[in-house]
Amino acid sequence: MFEFDKYEMHLHVDRNLVPLQPYTPVQGVAKMSLLMWGEHCIECAAPGCFATCDLYQSRPDQRCRRLTYGMYRNQRFPSARGYGAEVTFKQWGKIEARGNTLMLPAATALLAERMLGSIAPLANVVGAMMYRLTRDMRWSYLEYALLERFARWMHRVSRTESKPDFFLLEVYNPAEVPIRMQLNMSISSGMVSKQTQLTKLPLPFRTSVVFPPGYSRHEFGYEQFSMITECGLPFDIAIIPDGETASRVVFLTADFVVHHKTEGVQSARTPKIKCVVWDLDNTMWDGILLENEAVSLRPKVLDLLRFFYERGILLSIASKNDEASAWRRLEELGIADYFLYPQINWLPKSENVRIIAEQLNIGLDTFAFIDDNPFELEEVSRALVGVDCVNAADIDRLFLDPRYQGTSSEEAKKRSQFYKEEFVRKKSAAKFGSDYLGFLAACEIKLYIDAYATDDLDRVSELVQRTNQLNFSGRKYAREEILPILADDEVRKYVLRCSDNFGSYGAVGFAIVRFVEQGIRVEDFMLSCRVQGRFIEQAFFNYLVASQSSQKPQSLWVNFEPTGRNIPAQQVLESLHFEPCTPEKGLRVDLSVHSLDCTFISVASLSASQSGSGVSEASD
Repeated sequence: MFEFDKYEMHLHVDRNLVPLQPYTPVQGVAKMSLLMWGEHCIECAAPGCFATCDLYQSRPDQRCRRLTYGMYRNQRFPSARGYGAEVTFKQWGKIEARGNTLMLPAATALLAERMLGSIAPLANVVGAMMYRLTRDMRWSYLEYALLERFARWMHRVSRTESKPDFFLLEVYNPAEVPIRMQLNMSISSGMVSKQTQLTKLPLPFRTSVVFPPGYSRHEFGYEQFSMITECGLPFDIAIIPDGETASRVVFLTADFVVHHKTEGVQSARTPKIKCVVWDLDNTMWDGILLENEAVSLRPKVLDLLRFFYERGILLSIASKNDEASAWRRLEELGIADYFLYPQINWLPKSENVRIIAEQLNIGLDTFAFIDDNPFELEEVSRALVGVDCVNAADIDRLFLDPRYQGTSSEEAKKRSQFYKEEFVRKKSAAKFGSDYLGFLAACEIKLYIDAYATDDLDRVSELVQRTNQLNFSGRKYAREEILPILADDEVRKYVLRCSDNFGSYGAVGFAIVRFVEQGIRVEDFMLSCRVQGRFIEQAFFNYLVASQSSQKPQSLWVNFEPTGRNIPAQQVLESLHFEPCTPEKGLRVDLSVHSLDCTFISVASLSASQSGSGVSEASD
């Protein structure tokens, strides 16, 4: 469901967008979620920012317009809904939905969308009337508040319902060049209390998505984001243009979905095979590994592995063997990367196949098991009804078996790759347990610290007007108020930019710093909530300390003033051992006792000339 009722035709100059090439939208969706996608700002500090931000442009409900004309129902684009949601992102624009995985029959979900869409105008009229009577702006977005409550209710209900197969993103990019965006799923920031430790929350799911010119479909398997959807806490889903670029996109589908278990003319009793599990000894290779380390692949095995992989059929292993020896041999044969969640141990083969199915979150009736031993085939067949058990002597027939054809589409290859990436991520996570820092290290965060330049004025003005949660002093500056500070040569001004392996976040921070005898004073520091919880603050503070090469500062003071909304900033400082200092306000850390080292963020200073440090690049 998209927020079509806030569309403004007079702002939409080009209403003639049509698909340049024909395409076939997704089919076979049995169930789908009811997500309510709305227009949001990545630095939203509503309603206070409405009066202070230069970018504020009023929508009909007086919230901020971050899409050029809102969401336009473009019926020239076929989809499961019969139309596409055309949007053009403005600066700091994103679309966001309150998450739920309540899986409704597709027809029911689409009917509910139409009903809610027909009620929205009435809620808008009532809200506008109440606003005129009370002058309380909150009434003007009554419909937004009601849908928000409804979304939270669906989230609570969804915890007892079925799970989706994947999150489906179906888009049309009318540009001639690819567009890169970020898909984020994370716990709602407003639901995290001061006492909640960020490192105890489920890791966010973030991924970078490239929309090529024209139509494209992107599927994200349930196992990739299940930690978020199953934790019980309210969560949000956001789609954000990379960096600070503006983009025009038509969204056709952005939902959790369950596919029909049957495809084509097949009956429900014979679904297509989605995963093939292999035995090793005398199946994958000739001979028994523990008796003969020189085992070699059996004929046709490599061809069949490639055949399955190219068609999006997942591959795994269930073998009674020594794990270290078997995995080493798979690597020597150059095929280890094909297999997801291999179970190489002395458990019954049926138990291992069951474990693999749970890890992949797909039904056992879509599994096949290949083994040379009739006893093992019978054991799996009896224990796991629905698994197709194949004798290793008969694998040639699988090249032509209709159940084993998968699909040769690009989407199938990508889905297989998604499972592989998730497998690699979980293997990496196992190395550092539940260590949140390990997750951040895997993100390859890069922080670029630059001296303020006149070209940064617009972005800096936005940061000092809108930032709330990571606004350390709590101050807000109008443009005319910040200009004298920016012109003051007695203080240093820094602009922070950030990127990671999911994409660029553009300029995310601004700081006003004064270097004094034996210390550093951070007089103002604003940081975007987009990078909240990634230790950017610590990396920046450590850079300030390291930049003073002549004499190490004894302390670092930060102008912190609690506002009720900047609790995350307070949590950051307390975790870094900042303490109250008297008689002045603010918090200070004793650098002779505490270190600010941040080993997992790469820091580069793009212009060290202003700081006079001589440090042009450092890896913290």
